[in-house]
Amino acid sequence: MVKSYHPRSDRYSIMTKQHAATASPPEPVSMKEWVVCVVDSLRLKEGNNNGGSNKNLDRIICSREYLSCALKIAHSLADQLSAVEEERGYREYCREKKSPGQYLSNNSGSNDSPSMIGTLDKSWSGCISVYCMMRADNYSKDDEGQTSANADFEPLPYAGGDKSEPADLQHLAQQISALLDNDNNNPSIDYLNVRGAILNEDAVVGRPLSANGKLEIRSLGIAFIELFSGGQIKAEAGKLFSASLSSCAARSPSLPFDGIGRSGDDLLFHVADSIEGGGDKCLGSNSGIIIGNEKDGGAEPSLGYISALGTGTKLKVLKECYQRSISIECEMAIIGGNSGVGKSKLAREFARSVNEDGRSIFLSGRFDQLQSQPLRAITSAFDKYCAFLRVKNYSVAEKVATALKENLGEENIASLVIVMPNLANILGDDFDSTNINESGNAVDEQKRLRYLICQFVEVISRCHEEHILLFLDDCQWIDATSAALLIQLMMTGSSINDRRLFFFICYRDDEINGTHPLHLVISSVNSFGIKMTNIRLTSMSENAVNEMVSTTLSLLPRITRPFAQILHHKTNGSPLFMNQVMMELYKQRLLYPSLPRRRWVWEANKILDMSIPENVADFIAKSLDRLPCEVLSALVVLSCFGARADISLIEVLEREIQQPLIAPLEAAVADSVLGKRNGEFYFMHDKIQESAYAMMKLEERCLHHNRYGLALGFVAVREKDDKLLLTAVVQINQGGPQAVIDSEQAVVVSNLNLDAGKKAMSMSDFFSANSFFDHGISYLRTGHWNEHYDLSLELFNLAARCALMNAEHDRVKMLTGEIMRNAKSFEDQYRAISILLDCLTRSGSVPEAMVQIRTTLSSLGEELPTVTTQTVMQYHLHTTKAQLAGLTDETLLSCPAMTNPSKIMAMELLSKQFENLSFAGDRISMQIIPFKMMQISLTYGMSPLSPVGFALYGNYLTLVRGEAEEGYRYVNFSLSLMKRMPSRAYDSEVMFYATPTRLRVEPIQSSIEYFTDAYKVAMTAGSMRYALGCSVHYDNCSFWSGKKLDLVVDLTKETMKQLNYHKNFVIIALMMPIFRIELRLMGQSGISQNEDMTTVFGDKLPMLLLTMCFVKFYEGLIFREFDKARDYIEKYSSIQSPTTVNMSNTCEFFRIFYAGLVSLWVGRELGDKEWIARGVECKEEIEKLAASASKWNFENKSYLLQAEEQFCERNFEVAEALYDAAILSSKAHKFVNEEALANELAGHFYIETGRAKRSVQYFSRAFEKYNEWGAVAKAATLTKYFDKSGDATV
Repeated sequence: MVKSYHPRSDRYSIMTKQHAATASPPEPVSMKEWVVCVVDSLRLKEGNNNGGSNKNLDRIICSREYLSCALKIAHSLADQLSAVEEERGYREYCREKKSPGQYLSNNSGSNDSPSMIGTLDKSWSGCISVYCMMRADNYSKDDEGQTSANADFEPLPYAGGDKSEPADLQHLAQQISALLDNDNNNPSIDYLNVRGAILNEDAVVGRPLSANGKLEIRSLGIAFIELFSGGQIKAEAGKLFSASLSSCAARSPSLPFDGIGRSGDDLLFHVADSIEGGGDKCLGSNSGIIIGNEKDGGAEPSLGYISALGTGTKLKVLKECYQRSISIECEMAIIGGNSGVGKSKLAREFARSVNEDGRSIFLSGRFDQLQSQPLRAITSAFDKYCAFLRVKNYSVAEKVATALKENLGEENIASLVIVMPNLANILGDDFDSTNINESGNAVDEQKRLRYLICQFVEVISRCHEEHILLFLDDCQWIDATSAALLIQLMMTGSSINDRRLFFFICYRDDEINGTHPLHLVISSVNSFGIKMTNIRLTSMSENAVNEMVSTTLSLLPRITRPFAQILHHKTNGSPLFMNQVMMELYKQRLLYPSLPRRRWVWEANKILDMSIPENVADFIAKSLDRLPCEVLSALVVLSCFGARADISLIEVLEREIQQPLIAPLEAAVADSVLGKRNGEFYFMHDKIQESAYAMMKLEERCLHHNRYGLALGFVAVREKDDKLLLTAVVQINQGGPQAVIDSEQAVVVSNLNLDAGKKAMSMSDFFSANSFFDHGISYLRTGHWNEHYDLSLELFNLAARCALMNAEHDRVKMLTGEIMRNAKSFEDQYRAISILLDCLTRSGSVPEAMVQIRTTLSSLGEELPTVTTQTVMQYHLHTTKAQLAGLTDETLLSCPAMTNPSKIMAMELLSKQFENLSFAGDRISMQIIPFKMMQISLTYGMSPLSPVGFALYGNYLTLVRGEAEEGYRYVNFSLSLMKRMPSRAYDSEVMFYATPTRLRVEPIQSSIEYFTDAYKVAMTAGSMRYALGCSVHYDNCSFWSGKKLDLVVDLTKETMKQLNYHKNFVIIALMMPIFRIELRLMGQSGISQNEDMTTVFGDKLPMLLLTMCFVKFYEGLIFREFDKARDYIEKYSSIQSPTTVNMSNTCEFFRIFYAGLVSLWVGRELGDKEWIARGVECKEEIEKLAASASKWNFENKSYLLQAEEQFCERNFEVAEALYDAAILSSKAHKFVNEEALANELAGHFYIETGRAKRSVQYFSRAFEKYNEWGAVAKAATLTKYFDKSGDATV
């Protein structure tokens, strides 16, 4: 039904005719009278209820009763205005041909113009009639006792010819009805029962309202002020208010006045900001930062109306995810959806909503499809953070600088400065950013940089009280390097105790698949147990579109609904599409501000007839076609560099290619196609960039990219600008070999790729480097090995190294094979051989790697024995000791450096072979390696791997020979020699191998922390093998040495997450049996068979089978499961002797100790002397360690084994004393787990010797100590022994 406005007289007559038979109509009173009467009524009501006390006026007008009525009156008046505006059309103004300016005046004498209500010298409260119902006794009752007037009378005077109220008004009436008190039976007017309000006919002087049929309320705010102030407004204030509005309207049509909410330019910014693609993309360049209430980069555009996008619920979900992440457990939010649905806008609105109290730090970065700088999206966010600190928060900057220097050291910080240049500005004048050791400090540079960045994030999270939010946009273009960094950052965030980090990302979910790097991020986060909240945005509904348009144009929703329906039909609810269409309508004057009507108007029929493409990309392309040719040409050039480009880069390119760029791009900025901020031009949305790029023909693109890349490349080489070099080479490679004109240019391009790849490697981005080297190889012409040998050799070697770092094992074999076929010497082959050996080891081909090492060592003149016999071992031991005889530590430290290339290679190969033999479980053959490394070092000088040789030699003396004092000397010497080496790449290896001896000689509770130190060094070098090895050994030693079980379990879980991420399932399988027993001791749920990988690898790896058997017989001992203990000690002994030493196992002596206890238990129970003899053999090994290595670590173990031996021999008095000695020694040396075990075994001893009552005190102490350790489930099993002893309580 078409709605129309009914004049007051007509409306009143219809009303009275309709309801005369059933009820009296509402009683009209002037608003001035109503205000006075309702205030009196509320005062009277308060007096009746509270003993005559009076409310003051301020309290009355703020009460629910008064505000409910006032709101209904205001709604009636505003609704009348809406109805009038709805009826009036622009065509009527066109017919009248009136100047817009005359409608701003109240003095127009024309009878054809719409009437204006003057505001000066007029009492609005006298011009408005408020309709109130009579009190209850004045109404007749219906059959059900309800008031007829309330049941039948239509509320007054809502617009529309129909009798229905708008849905929102019905809801309002229901709310008001619940609030009003209708119990007063006084037969007078009920001023609190308001039905509506209407403007009197005489409000327009000389023009009856019924005749005119038109009504404009130019300053309705005056009435509202008087209404909601309880009549307190002064005449002067009303005049001033009215005059102010008139002055503003006449002075600047761009300011909001009357119905018009925004000017044309303001509309463009507002619509763009309300939808993804304008405002939020304008907020910054590649990354931004908001700290406290500070905004990034200048004046902040309007936020727009987030609910208009239909994302109000999504915003709530995102906030809830954030709250959980910072208060309960780490959680990540992922916002997905098609292009232009408002993902980035939702993220920005969320950032501001959580930042209102200034208690958060918001960092953001954005990935680019054509990005040329590695890790830029993430590192630039932190770089801008550093710039902010330097200017805005110097005290925190000093804290960050101090913490970084303490945790990382200047050399590692210098590596961070490469990717975060502004970090240098907060480190102080004494910091030397060139302090980078070029002699090779990293085993894996990209893993090293990831660790350093994570350490940086951990430091800044500790230095701030605020929470840190990292937002990454356009993650559909995330590269593999950045994906790996994001995963590690998530792991870092989940391990920080105070939960100060929150990560959320946006991506186009229709542009990724199962092989996409982002898929790896999502699957890895899931495997770590980090929760994810997935938020998916879709196109806007028709109601959401209307809400957005209503807010943008400052008009009521029912006025804008027809326009919104057209927009939704044309754009299918795509916010980006709608953004583009609305701006196009404004440009074509189909949507424009009407000064006569003081609101936005539109040409509905013309818009409906517009031919609009079905998708936004085609629409944008069509819109771009209307731009001047020079502007369009500049946009095409800019699109070749992605979504944004530095203005300085465009200036260089403009100069080099002699084409106007800056001025046309400035024109594009003025036309809202581009944005300009922080020294960058950027497209207002990615789709605009894609449309501009698509204007080039496919066959022409390669030529354009090649042209721009070569132009910039020559400048980069001439000015030694690394950043420009990377950008230039990316452009050249976009062109590809088909764009290269001749062989000479091909060589130039190959060299540029070589330089760019080296630069990327220095920034630890091996994925980008690999791409550069591969492209460099692709430009080489046939015969390049003969014509450009050095260039070819370097490209292939570096490409093979990058492929190894990126785990592209097949490609490594192909590249190294090509090198070995074409290399001119063994020295040229060696780099490829070394890379191939690492590839074989990492891919699981250990036997093949060991054979290759033997062959290569032989060619270097260093033979390894085919069979390692005792005679061979004795020969090498004697030779090594003879070389060391009489040499002091000082003499050894002064030895010259090794310079023989073949011997340096041999040292590297021997180190690799030791790792392979250890992995293969060949304990005998691996013992020859330390001797060979020592002999080469003492003969040819010290290499960077000589400290490793000394550490291994010291372990052999301590662990195998039992010569702890001499072994401890060489282990400590290895650490001193390590510090003399120029390279830090092998420090973690040295520290790792030096720790087993130190664990035996020094108190184990403190010496296991050496693994923590080694872990940090390994991570700093990017050596994940030794970092994970340190974590695994630290966790195991923590368990066996009696560290609190809950802490051990937490550590183990974190280590297993890391192992799982690196797909090191063999080590996980090694840890799983111990992890299971930890959980059982604590009474927690175990691990399912599917999660236990010992069944998968057990037959293939003897070391894993030994570990499983060891843990099983330990479990049988602890839980007194005799059959399990017996079966698994038998299986263990069938594989190897319990006293056999493994040089690579730091916890070997714990195996010997528990194997001795189980063997003595089995022998005693079965009366088997052979088992007792095995136990005695283990006891003797522990006694040797107590005498030669450490009384602290081994005395209590020796006493307990002796006590069990005397129990078997039935020397009960001696056994009693030894049990007590073991208990006291365990307590003195802080082995709480072994103190609990000694008490328990003593208790069993007394029960089995017929002294049950005496056992109570031992079981009681065992119960206490097991609980202290955290083994509550184990402690609970001891209660049955209390009952057996006759004492039911402890």
